[in-house]
Amino acid sequence: MSGRCTIGEDREFPCVVHLPDSETAEVTCDYLASDDDIGREVICYVDGIGLIAGSIRELTETGFVIGVEVNAGRQARIEARLTWLRSNVDGLSDRRAGARIVPKQRRTTVKWPDGRSLAAEIADLSMSGAGLVVAERPNVGAVVTVGKRYATVIRHKDDGIGVAFRLPFSVETFNEQVVL
Repeated sequence: MSGRCTIGEDREFPCVVHLPDSETAEVTCDYLASDDDIGREVICYVDGIGLIAGSIRELTETGFVIGVEVNAGRQARIEARLTWLRSNVDGLSDRRAGARIVPKQRRTTVKWPDGRSLAAEIADLSMSGAGLVVAERPNVGAVVTVGKRYATVIRHKDDGIGVAFRLPFSVETFNEQVVL
């Protein structure tokens, strides 16, 4: 899920946060954490979740892991929200209301939050999202770039991912000739 984090007293960065549970947050951002940052306070505002506070526990290749330090009531609300998000994203039938097409140009790329670009094939496309066949799947909630369009990964499928575009296509530009 996208958001922003404040590290220390006044350094704010856009970030992508993966919450495997209500006690741990894996953060990817432009801040290059070092061993000196272990224990440093981090406050993240995560879209769809809200405020999460904690301190850096470990470093990763793309950022760091924080141990979430909130009171029991807040932790229960975070867990309830995560449960709701999982049940309303994972395994859902396609909720795109608009018509789907298969564009003539089906090849595209997916740029991950860490900057990697992978080849993808468009399985279907609507004005608000797409089904993509990809070899590797970014986390649900990750903000990616599909071709030149910003999107959020909203589901995993057996052969790829489903994404929702940040800005949907307009009626005038949406047709089989569209190139992502």
